[in-house]
Amino acid sequence: MSSKLKIGIQGAAASFHDVAARKFFSPEEIEVVECSSFKILCESLASRESKFCMMAIENTIAGSILTNYSLLERYGFKILGEVYLPISLNLMALPGQTVGDIQFVQSHPMALFQCEDFLFNFPHIKVLEAADTAESAKNISEKKLRAFGAIASELAAQTYGLEILQSRIETNKLNYTRFFAICRSEDYVLPKNPDKVSLRFETEHEPGSLTKALDVLKKYKINLAKIQSIPILGRPYQYSIHIDAEWIQYADFEKALEEFKKVTSNLFLFGEYKRAEREGI
Repeated sequence: MSSKLKIGIQGAAASFHDVAARKFFSPEEIEVVECSSFKILCESLASRESKFCMMAIENTIAGSILTNYSLLERYGFKILGEVYLPISLNLMALPGQTVGDIQFVQSHPMALFQCEDFLFNFPHIKVLEAADTAESAKNISEKKLRAFGAIASELAAQTYGLEILQSRIETNKLNYTRFFAICRSEDYVLPKNPDKVSLRFETEHEPGSLTKALDVLKKYKINLAKIQSIPILGRPYQYSIHIDAEWIQYADFEKALEEFKKVTSNLFLFGEYKRAEREGI
């Protein structure tokens, strides 16, 4: 039996979820559990098939993945930490080919969208949507598909024995995806000196109610790193407020949280954790 830590990822091995998992955990100590959807990812964690999971939560181009916040809350999972991953996209194929040989390129729709400018220069290439970037590379490798290219990570090329024909083909070179490392609530341990929180709350539908809540953060010098309204399922045109907040002294956050509870309702803490380094951002 493997003694490695089982980490659930969305997608195949060598997907960007896998890259994020290797960045957050020690790559030598993990074994990835491949999940074809975020729902299956959560089931993997709930059933203890996975000890922890990596979950993409937002991208600098596409924005937040709102459904993943709903999944976290529905399952009651907690955030262990976060990873900011630069998304470098590469065109790869079976060895011995050139870009001119490629007739079809397959990848996840978002990856294809992020490489539109590059693909526009090769009108002979037909674009095929796939469920996952790494799965596209794996498919080419296993089926020995010549004239097919995949757009995926450098790790995917290494893992599946493909040759990178063109690197860094994404249009926006400052494209980052933020991932959460998540766990079951009973396995959550508050880290030493956490300095960031993700939470959601509601306020009264009256003038100044949101300002009153945010003034609590200002009072205790809590930095608002992100704020977003998200529709409440089953309550049309009603919204909850999701925020990420950061601080220097944990005691300041504890005081702010007590006051925050008094001016909000249905407060839910996704997790308190250490904020990640944002290399190049």
